[in-house]
Amino acid sequence: MLTNKTPQEAVRGFGQSPTNYAIETGIDRVARFVGIDRIEIRKRNLIARHEFPYLIPSGTRYDSGDYATVLDKAVEAGSLRDMVAQRDALRAQGQLAGIGISTCLEPSGGNSAIEPLFNPKNTTTTWMDSCLVRIDLSGSVTAVMATSSSGQAHETLVSIVVGEILHRDPEHVRVIHADSLSALPSNSPVGSRMAIMLGGAAAGAAKKIRAKLMRIAGHDLRVPECELVYDGGAISVRGAPDQRLSWEDLVTIAHRQWHRMPPDLEPGLQEKFVWQVPTGGEMPTEDGRIQMYPCHSFEAHLVLVGIDPRTGRTTIHRYACGHDCGTIINPDVVHGMTIGGIAHGVGAALMEKFAYSEDGQLLTGTFMDYLIPTALDVPRVTLVDHCTPSPLTTFGQKGSGEAGYLGAPAAIASAVNDALTARNTSIDVLPMTPLAIWSALDRAAAATERL
Repeated sequence: MLTNKTPQEAVRGFGQSPTNYAIETGIDRVARFVGIDRIEIRKRNLIARHEFPYLIPSGTRYDSGDYATVLDKAVEAGSLRDMVAQRDALRAQGQLAGIGISTCLEPSGGNSAIEPLFNPKNTTTTWMDSCLVRIDLSGSVTAVMATSSSGQAHETLVSIVVGEILHRDPEHVRVIHADSLSALPSNSPVGSRMAIMLGGAAAGAAKKIRAKLMRIAGHDLRVPECELVYDGGAISVRGAPDQRLSWEDLVTIAHRQWHRMPPDLEPGLQEKFVWQVPTGGEMPTEDGRIQMYPCHSFEAHLVLVGIDPRTGRTTIHRYACGHDCGTIINPDVVHGMTIGGIAHGVGAALMEKFAYSEDGQLLTGTFMDYLIPTALDVPRVTLVDHCTPSPLTTFGQKGSGEAGYLGAPAAIASAVNDALTARNTSIDVLPMTPLAIWSALDRAAAATERL
């Protein structure tokens, strides 16, 4: 029985990582049983690039992907040949050593379909999000969002998106949170949904502002909008750059010179946009089919571990991860989330466990007993990006908030069990603590002696 006893309440991507662990462990066992390389068996079963959008039995369509390429990039970045050489060197030194592999999807966008699917009386069909963008008389840009943030860099996301649409420096786009009385329609940042939902809402509001500036310019310059060019916040007539309105000109007209505006436009520059989940808005069918998430990122992990057979302690020597979340809005944010997720995965695979006594008393209620990874436990991670844009989002972006964690425990467990094959044993319960590994080795040794 494949079991994950990691406390999922403490990490991102609840429920998905244990499922991936079970699936990937099963694939490893199938590969060993039929004598096929573990990477090759995955490649044979990956959906091909040309098969997207891909419909699965639950009713969900995967939007886009290039899974085989992501796996190839992870293998190349991790230098599989060097990993094998280092694994063999560790084994020659008396250690147990193994290489682990995992591949998995990262559903993102958080459709509301899960609610009516669990409770037919719940008729919720949207997990919308929104953003308000305003430009004041000085030309300063402010974006207002309603979603709470706890370190996911939502402010950075919004400033980059608004700056991209309006051609303004993101450093000069002020991003603020609406308070409880002036809140905008919104939902929580669950389901790796903010790049898709908040990013889409911010882009939508900024596009409405830009469209209004284009109308103002067309009216003032007396040319059709199709003949205008928006560049750097200024608008000019195509082929006649001297016929031009600067950013300051446009802002001044909107705020102070109503006589230069189209008669049906109100003065000022402020727009709100509410973004519905792409592919959302429908109730489940009678047989329970529904589009659960709009977008699907993908990741592949390759890891080398060494185990001290005397103590059962595991050391991660090499770690590579290939990741595809479509168009990356901010690489630093995405990479930070992925490495942080892998750090979570190290804890889930090797350390973190809720332990109880026979009478139900929690035995790991403090960090003296419930171990979490430190800087000494998290390896240097080689990340490699791939981009398969989603056709459903503004820039082709997908979610990345649960990246790294969803595949890391499976990959580390794969490596540990690969190492343990030398002693004809394996472990099918997480976390694979030193005690659990030592006990498995002890049982294997005892069984050998009995033979």
